[in-house]
Amino acid sequence: MKDEFITQVLAVMIGVITQEQCRELKTVLYMALQEYELEKRCTELMDLDQSYVHYLQLFLARKKTEGKSERTINLYKLHLTRLLQTLNMAVDKITENDLFVYLAKYKKDNDVSNAYLDNIRLVFSSFFGWLNAKGYIPKNPTAGLEPIKVEKKIKQPFSDEELEKLRRICDQERDLALIEFLYSTGVRVSELVALNRRDIDFYGKNVVVYGKGSKERETYLNAASCLHLKAYLDSRTDDNEALFVSERAPHTRITVAGVEKILRRIGKDAGVAKVHPHRFRRTMATNVLKKGMPLEEVRELLGHTKLDTTMIYCTISKDNVKHSHQRLMSA
Repeated sequence: MKDEFITQVLAVMIGVITQEQCRELKTVLYMALQEYELEKRCTELMDLDQSYVHYLQLFLARKKTEGKSERTINLYKLHLTRLLQTLNMAVDKITENDLFVYLAKYKKDNDVSNAYLDNIRLVFSSFFGWLNAKGYIPKNPTAGLEPIKVEKKIKQPFSDEELEKLRRICDQERDLALIEFLYSTGVRVSELVALNRRDIDFYGKNVVVYGKGSKERETYLNAASCLHLKAYLDSRTDDNEALFVSERAPHTRITVAGVEKILRRIGKDAGVAKVHPHRFRRTMATNVLKKGMPLEEVRELLGHTKLDTTMIYCTISKDNVKHSHQRLMSA
């Protein structure tokens, strides 16, 4: 078993380290393991009490009462169920090393980004932290799992030229209303698909949005979004209460996947890369900030709890910084 283990380790490291380093690693492993007996853990289905199912249900119920969206709860359920079924052991027996190995193997098998992997780590941290706080487990195994390093890239908003290209390529009133609405209101795509006609006040140009944590807030329509949204709604013959619906009968409420598909098509036809719902949100936030809206008001508009979160969405151009410096530092 010891030879098999060392062979597997070396097989993974081939191509990562040199042959000479492989030989040195082999020697070190043999010396380090000479006083140990290795035994492969049995991963066949065992007659466990399935107690983790009970804890998982309690945890998900707690997240629901905290106002987490259905989509977020489903992601918690997916990643935690996958973990617990793979490890197949009682929750109080799971160690930091078990989680570390699971994450490393998950990345290797699924070729996911570090950002995606760190989100999974955060799900685990939330679950095991809750178990520990409630006294269900004596120790939180995620306490020693450090955040996975993620390369920070500045996510660019749409330029004015790109927005105009997207507008001009739209040949359906719904599509034009959709992109103008996303840009003007800055709503999340999950918020968009949940909106109904009655949530729009065309007279006051207000939109009532139910965001994360079931928090209600107002956002607003500019002249273009108001004009095109009204034209779109007036053109519809269905009686669906949803604000945006599918083009074909029976004209069901549009889904998140449906919005993303429409925007990908528009982006491809317009020759604009990376067209997705969230980029409209970032563009709106960046533009109103550049034009002088206080950060606190941008936070309120986006429905953020913390200003730090708002800053992530707002890209400040170097030209603006240079202009402000010259204006404020001039003699």
